[in-house]
Amino acid sequence: MPDLTRNDILNKISSLKSTLDSYRPFSDHVVKQLRDYYRIGLTYTSNAIEGNTLTESETKVVLKTV
Repeated sequence: MPDLTRNDILNKISSLKSTLDSYRPFSDHVVKQLRDYYRIGLTYTSNAIEGNTLTESETKVVLKTV
C-alpha cells in the first residue's frame, strides 16, 4: 500500500464526512440506535480490556437496568 500523505488522509476524511452529512438529519430512531450501539459496545470493550468476563449481551442487560 502506498504511503499516504497528510493531504491524502485529510481529503479522504473530508470525503467520508460529506457522505455522512448527506444522510443528515438523522431520524430520532437512528439517533437512539447509534447511542445505544456505542454506549453498549464501548462499555463492553472497555470492560473486557480491564478483564471483565461479562458477554456483550450481559453488559447490555446491566446497562438497561441502570
